[in-house]
Amino acid sequence: MSLSAPILEVTNVTQSFRTGFWLKRAEVLHGVSLTVPRGSVFGFLGPNGAGKTTLIQLIVGHRAPTSGSLKVAGYPAMSREAKSRLGYLPERPYFYEHLTGEGILKYFGALSGMDSQRLRDRIPVVLDLVGLNEAGGRELRKYSKGMLQRIGIAQAILHEPEFLVLDEPMSGLDPVGRKEVRELIAKLAREGHTVFFSSHVIPDVEAICDQVALIQKGHIVRSGRLNDFLAGGSGRIELCYQSPKEGLVHTTVAGQAALDQLLPRVLEKGGQVISVTPERGSLEDMFK
Repeated sequence: MSLSAPILEVTNVTQSFRTGFWLKRAEVLHGVSLTVPRGSVFGFLGPNGAGKTTLIQLIVGHRAPTSGSLKVAGYPAMSREAKSRLGYLPERPYFYEHLTGEGILKYFGALSGMDSQRLRDRIPVVLDLVGLNEAGGRELRKYSKGMLQRIGIAQAILHEPEFLVLDEPMSGLDPVGRKEVRELIAKLAREGHTVFFSSHVIPDVEAICDQVALIQKGHIVRSGRLNDFLAGGSGRIELCYQSPKEGLVHTTVAGQAALDQLLPRVLEKGGQVISVTPERGSLEDMFK
């Protein structure tokens, strides 16, 4: 498998379920296609009910799609080879609260087939990576919500997977917890992991992702590099300058031509330009 090949390939995937009294088939995903490059932090963004968790369940091999294909590291998503190469944190993980942080990692590590020596070597490394090295001996019932999310990420990376899939990892966290998890995801990316995480919170995605896909009502609206999403902007430009009479001034002009007209007047009156900042676009614009 070439290192330049995508870590995830989703091709024309549909998923439907039978619902209601008459068990009518309802389609949740409609011809979804996307690729996740190796080494990226990929944000999967969409409102609640858009199909994010359904697609993630297909990616991690919990069920097969109605049609289409999914490959992880070149292997079918349902295969043992694919599952061994990914780590997964569900949206609502369940942990045995009577176990300690170290204990839950031993439990999940044994389930994944890791031997005892490898677990003894790996657990301290993982706890340190997620910032829980001093809480490993504490029972999970004494963990905060943010700490539980971090131990959840710890179990996902315990077996050193190439690919991390995190379903709404910042859901329900307070601002401090969200910041901690964002920083942890960025740290994991620097350590060489490819991270795919879903969210409905736009600032979280804009803060740490370099690749993005937007999903609405089971359709991919757009997918690609974050910078390409934000490059368009409104065309407006913010000018900040220091005026001898008015002090610090912030003003916004309609574009480059308007800026070219304003700048000479500012300088003629003794103004000192502090910054010229084009307004960039926002992912939120894609949902309008």
